[in-house]
Amino acid sequence: MSEQLDTVGFSNPKSRFSNFFKPGNDLLGYTLFLTSMILWFEGNNLRSLTIFLAIIAFFWFVVNLLTKTKLFSKKETDLENPSTKRKLKTLSFILVILVALLVSTTTIVLNIAEDFGGEPVSHDSPNYNDGTFENSETTSLQSGEVSSWDLLGEYMVSDNCRSPNEDLPSEKFELIDLENDEISVTWFGHSTILMRSNNVTIITDPVFSDAGAGPLSLGPSPFPYEHSYNLDDLPEIDYVFISHDHYDHLDMNTVKKLEDSMFFVPLGIKNHLLEWDIEDEHVQELDWYDEVNISQDLHAALTPARHFSGRGLTDSHSTLWGSWVFNLHDTSIYFSGDTGYTDEFTNISEKFGPFDIAFLDSGQYNIAWQQVHMLPEQVIQAGIDLNASLVLPIHISKYELALHHWYEPMELVSTLGAERNVSVATPILGSSFIIGDEIPNEAWWRGVSECTEPFFDEHPILEYTLIYTGLIGILWVAIPRFKNRNKHSEEE
Repeated sequence: MSEQLDTVGFSNPKSRFSNFFKPGNDLLGYTLFLTSMILWFEGNNLRSLTIFLAIIAFFWFVVNLLTKTKLFSKKETDLENPSTKRKLKTLSFILVILVALLVSTTTIVLNIAEDFGGEPVSHDSPNYNDGTFENSETTSLQSGEVSSWDLLGEYMVSDNCRSPNEDLPSEKFELIDLENDEISVTWFGHSTILMRSNNVTIITDPVFSDAGAGPLSLGPSPFPYEHSYNLDDLPEIDYVFISHDHYDHLDMNTVKKLEDSMFFVPLGIKNHLLEWDIEDEHVQELDWYDEVNISQDLHAALTPARHFSGRGLTDSHSTLWGSWVFNLHDTSIYFSGDTGYTDEFTNISEKFGPFDIAFLDSGQYNIAWQQVHMLPEQVIQAGIDLNASLVLPIHISKYELALHHWYEPMELVSTLGAERNVSVATPILGSSFIIGDEIPNEAWWRGVSECTEPFFDEHPILEYTLIYTGLIGILWVAIPRFKNRNKHSEEE
């Protein structure tokens, strides 16, 4: 009996160990290959592929578990060795169940969740055609210069420089004393800007939630700051200006807390605010080049931007997007919202410029999206087109939405501005400065967080070693099978 157990390899650990390394043991080959591949993925910052392998392994495990049952087994004679056809049927069954759950869950969420806002409505506007708003010039959401596959490949490579690995420097927000008609500016990251005089306080695209910038807070989380900010820290907000309805610019939770403020929004966005219980009389919608005298000290106009809109699966371009022009105490201010480079900058300048300061979309860019987000050199050209005395980069330092390093927009825009004699302000988060006074241009982002290169860039010998061990794993499985095939051929 003892000899029989040893032969099978149950009782003797040495026997089990030696059997594991015998030629023809596929498990060893698969282990070598998969381990080498996973380590190679990790060393080249390809964790997304490791996750993909884990998903495949999960489905493989579930399929094999279900084939132990009588599911799809009517025509099977050997239940211990299920056919490929039965495995495919089982996998299809699992996928159908998952898709059905996804569709039903999505339908329920879309109909119940407030986050998606109001239903789209029609608009009498020259910019509205066949159920959607249009840009003033032909615009594609993805440039033909970059294929979808290339972009997907870039996103599969992780990079610890796309977001900071430590709290970003910031200052505690404090009110500063102002003389008559002076205007202070405070940037809270991304596109949230507080502008204040002694008798008027306005804010653009306010987002103060700690949750992710996406539907149901499933989007990217905000970067950590040394000092956190919320509406309770700020003075009472008189007027709120929204550029468009994307989640990183129109935040439901923040809007609800500003219910006593007056909102100015592009066409269509009013329905979102009404859905969130903002009173009708507290919201005014504007079309491109509509102007409004808000008070004796504040005049505003909604101007074109080159972008798009939408909060759900089927409402793309159903609300208008735009930029804002303010004349506050005879100070001319431009706020771009999200925009690609556009010829409208020149038209806006001719009608409302020159500008004392221009807040310009400078981040979350990619060559593939250059028609809806500006590249750094385009930001500087936009400042020139607008005839702006000062450019302040926005749409940066809060979310990881693109492939560039988190600090790259500030570095490039300030450098290119110096080369082309364009003044660029780079205030530290939460700090305040007065328009027309000393320009805050400290390079506060330098040295804030360290970036690391992929592990194998510094240890190539280990990468070659993994390639060899992976190859050994493949050969370990393939060679015995090749020999057996030849042996069978000779016997025949």
